[in-house]
Amino acid sequence: MRAIVVGLGVMGLPTARALAERGHDVVAIDRHGISAPAGSSAGMTRIFRLAHDRPGDIVLARKALDRWRALEAGSGETLLDHVGLVLRGEPVPRWVAAMRDAGVDVEECDPRTVFPELEARDEPGAFVPGDGVLFAQKGLAAMADAARAAGVEIATPERMRAAEATPAGVRIETDRRVLEADIAVLAVGPWAQELLAPLGLTLPLAPAIGQVSYWRGGAWERRPSLIDFPAPGRMGVYGLPTPGKGYKIGLDYGDEAAWDPEADAWAVRPGEEAENAAWVARHTPGLAGDGPHLTECCPWTLTPDNEYFIDRRGPFTVATGCSGHAFKFMPVIGELIADIAEGKPAWPEADVYGLDRMPADAPFARTATPMGERIGI
Repeated sequence: MRAIVVGLGVMGLPTARALAERGHDVVAIDRHGISAPAGSSAGMTRIFRLAHDRPGDIVLARKALDRWRALEAGSGETLLDHVGLVLRGEPVPRWVAAMRDAGVDVEECDPRTVFPELEARDEPGAFVPGDGVLFAQKGLAAMADAARAAGVEIATPERMRAAEATPAGVRIETDRRVLEADIAVLAVGPWAQELLAPLGLTLPLAPAIGQVSYWRGGAWERRPSLIDFPAPGRMGVYGLPTPGKGYKIGLDYGDEAAWDPEADAWAVRPGEEAENAAWVARHTPGLAGDGPHLTECCPWTLTPDNEYFIDRRGPFTVATGCSGHAFKFMPVIGELIADIAEGKPAWPEADVYGLDRMPADAPFARTATPMGERIGI
């Protein structure tokens, strides 16, 4: 078959590679480019984790880990750093039970035994030693090289303007040409609402901008990654070391009002940067004087249940709804999207991603934060 893949982030790029490796003729386009600041897959690092509370996610994460290692071996690049992951908060016992049922190595502990800069807190904690950090930018570059080697035509920047089904398959109009193919994969991230609506696909999606700040300190760049679950009166926060930049801390909420579909980059929101600093001062004593020295933003595509939408309608396969946690699955998510694009059934561990699982007006859970009401992830 001839296939068109629109969007070359963590969903579209590995799908293009997988389809090409199966013998299909693949053209892949992206309006901004691979790792471009405007897209959801920008940045140097992401958390890698086997840690989940849904058994299917643990299965997918294990498959992804095997494929990350294969991508490392093929590229000659180090793409993973197993510095471990600290979990703390009320959901920890449920997550620990799910991991133990799946045979994942996890230790219930006071997080300060592995992350001494954290403040004392009387609530559950755990450490997952096999988790850690993905070098995201290098990972995308390695995946792009693998896609090209498989025969994918990668064209960037090239923007999809319109799409339609035809008797022979699909027609995609871009700002450069008209493409025709048997099938198309639309992995268009936060632009999904405007691009899918003309196809009669209306999904409950909320494009939003996430923001992270970096904190310096020698030991911090070797501390574990962190998921600090929200609690009444306390924001959810995630963190991870980023070599050369420091320790990255993000508030676990997206700002819908900051989304602009025509933006090429995202302005820092000083109020959120101040809240990041306030969290650090309160919850990581001794670090507050060291930053932040850098703040970055990127878009997320949020869904009401924090799961993806991956499903096929006619000749179109939709892959969207990162909800801020798609990167860890990149090498395996392309394979499952490619299966669906070929007309195969959804994998058992990925059967929660269907387009029909909720109505288009499904509500989002919103939380009061110092920055205003936000959708959490």
